[in-house]
Amino acid sequence: MTKLLLFAAVSFMLTGCAGVPEKQTPVCQGTAIIGGQETTVEIYGMRKVGAQTQYRAGPPFSWHWVSKNNFTSTTCK
Repeated sequence: MTKLLLFAAVSFMLTGCAGVPEKQTPVCQGTAIIGGQETTVEIYGMRKVGAQTQYRAGPPFSWHWVSKNNFTSTTCK
């Protein structure tokens, strides 16, 4: 039983930080209407998919790629 607990503890320590994303700095900011209120959202990346521009947005978009149409304005160039 103690070997099992020791194995579990070592496994946890080795993989404990594997799910933590590295710290990134935002490249620009955008304003989105969420729940009827203007919210400032930090943007961490930009890409073009076909003719559509997408931003990698932080909270409340959870670092997902979202369309430029989700923002009323941005400071991105």
